Amino acid sequence: MMKILFITLSNIGDVILSLPALDSLLSAYPKAEVTVLCGERALGLFADNFYLKRSLVYDAHKGLRSGLRILFELRKEVFDLLIDLRNSALPLLLKARHKTYPWFNAPAKVAHMRDRHLYKVQKFTWPVLRTRGSFLFRKSLYISDKDRKAISNILEYEAALSSEDKFIVVGPGARSHIKRWPADKFASLCARMIQEFKIKVILAGDESDGEACAGVQKLIPQPVVNLCAKTSLKSLAALIERAQLVISNDSAITHLASYLDRPTVAVFGPTDYKKYGPWAGHSEVVHSKLGCSPCEVAQCPLGDTLKCMKALEVEEVYAAAKRLL
Repeated sequence: MMKILFITLSNIGDVILSLPALDSLLSAYPKAEVTVLCGERALGLFADNFYLKRSLVYDAHKGLRSGLRILFELRKEVFDLLIDLRNSALPLLLKARHKTYPWFNAPAKVAHMRDRHLYKVQKFTWPVLRTRGSFLFRKSLYISDKDRKAISNILEYEAALSSEDKFIVVGPGARSHIKRWPADKFASLCARMIQEFKIKVILAGDESDGEACAGVQKLIPQPVVNLCAKTSLKSLAALIERAQLVISNDSAITHLASYLDRPTVAVFGPTDYKKYGPWAGHSEVVHSKLGCSPCEVAQCPLGDTLKCMKALEVEEVYAAAKRLL
């Protein structure tokens, strides 16, 4: 049986951007035993996925001992195909009949990270998919009936929502504070959406987004549902799968909505929407027009003024949301 090692990234959003590449492999080689290597925070994305043999954690920040442990574990096997999206040294240290190397990357004209990851696997998958006439299916993120039941129970308990009720998912958080649209603007947007569309708003995110979600919630005059840190990654996916619309910063929620092909409005400032923007069939980007944007740096070069995010008006985001509803 064919064995494949797929080495993806660490942050949740970055891993989601790599899922289409993994889907390509799973579609091209449906009987292969696939091992996924990812960061610890993203491990939950691959939980209980019967399309995968196993998923392992690799964290370069945990030191030499952790790295050697995973290296020795993987050296027990000879893989038929090794795909490394980290551009690490692992392909040079592991046994595989076919592999990618750190110097093999997409050309600059391939801008979006989803497409750059797909480019890296296409020489191994495209000939097979073309010959078989196969199609890509979403297999990398398996949302089970258990996951859907879990989110249904949460919605019923937290918001008295039935399976027929419509709602919007709003993600006011982001891994970096410079990517967050101001709380007062998110609150104004949510209040207007509730008033004009008579629709429920659900705030979502993980533990690191708690402050951002709470800050938005307290500024909205109408009742909203705050599910921040109350869902697993899989139940969050089940929530987004049911949403009429997702509105979020450049974050894992935007990428998850794109992967699940849900209508999405993404708010971008310091990061490049051409690289990280939504790719759902129905999506819009509201982005800064300032000359310094996108700067793509960890700290605002204008003294943490965050002008690129503060300059984006509620009306712009509302108009984009209205077009998609």
